[in-house]
Amino acid sequence: MKDNRIAVFDTETTGLTLHAAAPLEKQPKIIEFGGMILTDGIVTAETSFLVNPGEPLEERIVEITGLTDVDLRDKLPLSERVEHLAEFFGCCGHVMAHNLPFDKAMLKNDLLRCGRWKDFPWPARETCTVGLYKEQWGRNPKLLELYQAVLGRPLAQTHRALDDVKALVEIIQEEELWVLA
Repeated sequence: MKDNRIAVFDTETTGLTLHAAAPLEKQPKIIEFGGMILTDGIVTAETSFLVNPGEPLEERIVEITGLTDVDLRDKLPLSERVEHLAEFFGCCGHVMAHNLPFDKAMLKNDLLRCGRWKDFPWPARETCTVGLYKEQWGRNPKLLELYQAVLGRPLAQTHRALDDVKALVEIIQEEELWVLA
């Protein structure tokens, strides 16, 4: 049953990841997680939550996401969401994201900070939709562009995790990418 489930996810963060050799304490943190589970192409679960990164947001992040320090002030840190994330990813044999290396690195860094990456139930199969379409496009397509090309209508960009996941799920369903599971 696990093999036909795909965890589709996205994160909003305090910034872009630094080189992998950069100190963990300097790496950015997740401020929002959104995810859906697809079972044979059908959405069977959805999750979304805000995360308190324990540091103030830079103005450019507020401008991009619309999230503020006030929005995150009373939210749990990611370390308090690990079991929920383990259940979400652990029931799936496959994970997909648009720019998976970035979102995986963000999640890995936050899980390393709380000592949970080593035992985290990360799915065995990975698909990055940027990578899937790179050769066809001749470059890395943005989610907005891919959505427009596949679905024939514009996507209102919100830079919110669950909105991006919903858009990606529409692409996955339209292109029947779920059969990759």
